[in-house]
Amino acid sequence: MRLKIELISNQKVKLPVGYNAYIQALVYNFLDKADSKWLHDEGYKFENRQFRLFTFSSILERGDYIREKKLFIFPENISFYISSPLEWILEQIAKNFIKSTKVRLGSNDLIISSIDVMKPVKFTNSSIKVRAITPIEVHSTIVKPDGKKLTYYYSPFEKEFNNLINENSKKKWKSLFRKDCEYNISIYPRFRGGGYERIVYFGTGDNKTIIKGWKGYFEVSGEIEILQFIYDAGLGSRNSQGFGMVEVVDG
Repeated sequence: MRLKIELISNQKVKLPVGYNAYIQALVYNFLDKADSKWLHDEGYKFENRQFRLFTFSSILERGDYIREKKLFIFPENISFYISSPLEWILEQIAKNFIKSTKVRLGSNDLIISSIDVMKPVKFTNSSIKVRAITPIEVHSTIVKPDGKKLTYYYSPFEKEFNNLINENSKKKWKSLFRKDCEYNISIYPRFRGGGYERIVYFGTGDNKTIIKGWKGYFEVSGEIEILQFIYDAGLGSRNSQGFGMVEVVDG
């Protein structure tokens, strides 16, 4: 299930690099207080992992990037998607958005223009072609001999990319349904070369994190049940930071 949130300002919307952290904060702020705290602090657990089971897009409208200020300038009307396999998350967000008169995004004051429930995508085939709206990322943390930790981000051309996304999908499933996932998915790039690699900032200032992921077109195969679930929850890691949102495309 997905929502499209449209906001409007009386002036251009200015947001820094790493602004997805502001959208994430907006998601939590528009959940009911107790549920927001639980989802942020605990979420759905499997082993030592916590899953929030939602993802969101960056701002859909094209913004002008001011390199020297590391700032995006968007038009007065902006929009983004929120996706989750959990109806309660989207229902609370929609309800609380509707009740609000003003939205704060970074230093921008906006009002709600519209909230649309997107038509659900119903899968009938075991193989789909998708476009990554936001980068898909999977990684491993490596401890070096000196004790320092190194994060290694996998490329879609490495077999670990496929394997880790499959494992991640099964863990998300078990965190929610509390039973082993008997389904598997496989994911393969429908492109060559490094043109779709993206280096993304999440957060600003001292809270900034640099993350590597991949956009582009992918073929995803698996049982319909897991395809439906992971389409709503997001592919790969860091979904609740705005990674791994995809849309189905033809051809």
